[in-house]
Amino acid sequence: MLPLPDTDLVVATPERVSFDYQIAGLGTRAIAQLLDLLVVGSILTAVYIVASALLIVGSSIATLVLAIGGFVVIFGYFWLSESLWSGQTVGKKAFRLRAVGDRGEPLTFTQAGIRNIVRIVDFLPYAYGVGLIVLFANGKGKRLGDLAAGTIVVKDSDHVWLWQLPGARVPPPPPVAGSPMGLPPPPTVAYAPASAAELTLRRLDPELRRFVTSYARRRPELSLQVRVQLATQVQSSLRTALPDVLAESGPLAALDRLADLERG
Repeated sequence: MLPLPDTDLVVATPERVSFDYQIAGLGTRAIAQLLDLLVVGSILTAVYIVASALLIVGSSIATLVLAIGGFVVIFGYFWLSESLWSGQTVGKKAFRLRAVGDRGEPLTFTQAGIRNIVRIVDFLPYAYGVGLIVLFANGKGKRLGDLAAGTIVVKDSDHVWLWQLPGARVPPPPPVAGSPMGLPPPPTVAYAPASAAELTLRRLDPELRRFVTSYARRRPELSLQVRVQLATQVQSSLRTALPDVLAESGPLAALDRLADLERG
């Protein structure tokens, strides 16, 4: 089976900067789906073992656990994974794929539910027969679930790290205690209560905090398009840190808000 050719999805951000996603090919999606099916199969095996153990209580209870457990696992795995991991499952994460909205916006809980409930129809009559026909017919890499939910599966863009940008310098390592070049300890300062900005920054994930610190220092040197790309890369973390700002103004506004707090 030949994969569909990769095409581009051009989207515009709230900051009026356009960039594109590469639509995932059929071959990569199929391999990612196989990995997800292995995960689902492993969980279903555990459910079957539990149901078998319940046969001593009663066959009706075992059948009920097997039926309900199977349904919850098959649909709950894809629904919850894509909702919590910004459009990714284990298979998609392994092959750097992501389900996003038609305009490149992060996948919502409702969209994840719709595209995975319609998976029942996509799978008919066997092995995603309907889904493949619809995918080839629309020419946009969308199965029926994507059309119903307004979503599309794209390749994750390559990460751009701040230290990889032109003119960036890797910060020197901190001095080792007791080294010949060690400096005297800093003077003791009086305790002052943390500001509201500092309290917000302290609640950030340590990796995001380091990213924000580097970004705030380099922001004047970065073009708007590079800033948008960097903000898009960490939008799942920004959703946790500043959900209201992200929903209202986009990932760049949320990242800039944290950078402003970092710079005081």
